[in-house]
Amino acid sequence: MIRSFNLIETLKKQLKQEGVTYRELADRLEVSESAVKQMFAAGNFSLRRLDQICDVLRLDLAELMDLVASRESGIEQLDVKLEKELVSDIKLLLVAYCLVNYWKVEDILERYALDEKEVIRILARLDRMKLIELLPENRVRLLISNNFKWQENGPIERYFQTQVQQEFFKGNFKMDGALRLIKNGDITPHAQKQLVERMMAVGKLFDDILRDERKQPVSIRKGTTMILTIRNWQFEAFHAFERE
Repeated sequence: MIRSFNLIETLKKQLKQEGVTYRELADRLEVSESAVKQMFAAGNFSLRRLDQICDVLRLDLAELMDLVASRESGIEQLDVKLEKELVSDIKLLLVAYCLVNYWKVEDILERYALDEKEVIRILARLDRMKLIELLPENRVRLLISNNFKWQENGPIERYFQTQVQQEFFKGNFKMDGALRLIKNGDITPHAQKQLVERMMAVGKLFDDILRDERKQPVSIRKGTTMILTIRNWQFEAFHAFERE
């Protein structure tokens, strides 16, 4: 059962992510700011008002309910054992990747040369891993939260570093929509912190776009990877000339 408390907290979180203040929301709803604050404090929303807030957040009600359900029961991280299980079976990893990106089972079968019975067995396996809930007629409900992330330096991250990362960077970055931007220079820790905050905002934008794009058919979506990196680093050949 989705509780009203989680509905309100989810709305607050989405407003914060979108950078919408109570005052701005009040302007969009054509009510006073105090009325908006009272609405959230009392948890008193009509369906019409809830629908208006969803319009401001660029969500429909079904998506909002998915977010609330994720907040209530979604897992934020798999343990190391389950991550190892994912990377040990490339087909398991493939199906999990597709589902996390909001593919339907029929989309997976259409795009990849996988046997339907085999995919169903994989779905049952992912259900046992608590990554999804397998519903009647092979429908799937994701059980991961919006804050889901892989274990730091865990099996998935190491798999990416050893199997995926070099292949990615060797690719062609001259095609439309691709960019490899490399900047180098001496900056202060304060400036670096500012850049990290901006990069995190870009990462959030990617998540927001990914959520919106789930409405688009799989046939026009393409697997896309974005990597933002920044760290203190000096070319090793230069480092060798440094005084102790």
